Amino acid sequence: MQGHHRFADRWEFSGYSGRSIARGSEAAIARTQLSSVHFHQRPDSDEPYDPTRTSLVGGVTSMSIRRYSGRVRWETMTRYAEPNTELNDLGLVTLINDAQIRNQLSLVSLRPTAWYRRANAVFSSENHWTTGGLGTGFTLQAHAAAELANFWSTSITYAASQLGAQHCVSCARGGPALRVSPYHRVSVTSEGDVRKSFVPEMDFRLATGDEGRSWAAQVSAGALSRIGTRTALQISASYERRADDTQWVTNFGSTLTDTAHFTFAALGQTILAVTARANVTLTPVLTVQLYAQPFIATGAFRDWREMVAPRAARYADRYAPYGSGDPTGFNSKQFNSNLVVRWEYRPGSVMFLVWQQGRFNGEHPGSFEASRDLRSLFNAHPDNTLLLKMSYWLNP
Repeated sequence: MQGHHRFADRWEFSGYSGRSIARGSEAAIARTQLSSVHFHQRPDSDEPYDPTRTSLVGGVTSMSIRRYSGRVRWETMTRYAEPNTELNDLGLVTLINDAQIRNQLSLVSLRPTAWYRRANAVFSSENHWTTGGLGTGFTLQAHAAAELANFWSTSITYAASQLGAQHCVSCARGGPALRVSPYHRVSVTSEGDVRKSFVPEMDFRLATGDEGRSWAAQVSAGALSRIGTRTALQISASYERRADDTQWVTNFGSTLTDTAHFTFAALGQTILAVTARANVTLTPVLTVQLYAQPFIATGAFRDWREMVAPRAARYADRYAPYGSGDPTGFNSKQFNSNLVVRWEYRPGSVMFLVWQQGRFNGEHPGSFEASRDLRSLFNAHPDNTLLLKMSYWLNP
């Protein structure tokens, strides 16, 4: 059930509420309780694991009020999702056992000035708790964007998350809630004049967390080119380096016992991706579309640890060394492409011819070398798929 009501010219109240009932055998409901959506096997779970259950009953309720027009806009939203809510037969729903409050203030200027044509600034806060009252998230964010006088667009965003005593209930994959340290992120974007035949864009992001032990830096650049009135080409490339000091590795032993070991390690990653798209209109009824992306992601682990005091205030007190070596890294290289020819051979009747190609290579785990990895990827044996689809419109 959901609905909304607008009043006083620019205000709106809205809300929704629903209940879910999942029934099945003891084995089926047990698997659901142990899934990554619920993790009822956690020793500090708000809803203890019960292998004899044959049903799960829960619900979600949300309400919001907002001022949706004018130069100053405001929204406050609340949401409450019970631990036994199970809606994944209808769609992917991961955020349950969660109480949330979000506030957002927006300042909007639509009157052009000498510097910009329009601009807006958004300030928001978001708080999360489990239904038992454990803090799981507190984020403050500031965002500003503008379309400049020359029709270029730019934006800058700063976010500080995991502020205060916050915990991650899923990081240990069924283990106890883990206290997390503050995380800071800043991003800057820029895009050219969309009216032009050549539109460049750039995105830069920088983040740090875990008291400086984790960080990420990403830069991406691309351009859209319109060639005449029939052809559009778009290409972008992104490169990212990141270090995650609290990457979950694996759990040893049964998570339903007090002898389980929940292990983490520092993961250093390098990610490179190039994406290309093309749209060509040969005739009003014949078009060609192309998508292609080579993607490389490598990672190496170090400092293998296990969780010993998950709620300790000091970061270093939460872990202790584990194992005599480090987990094996990875080097995942993939290439995916799609070529689609669309022909409307009679009004309302369409034929699609699709050629899809995929390549995969996992050589050289734990190390990154762009030229070597690209050669290995394109030397890999391709998996090709051809598909023909036709539709015929019966016009009575």
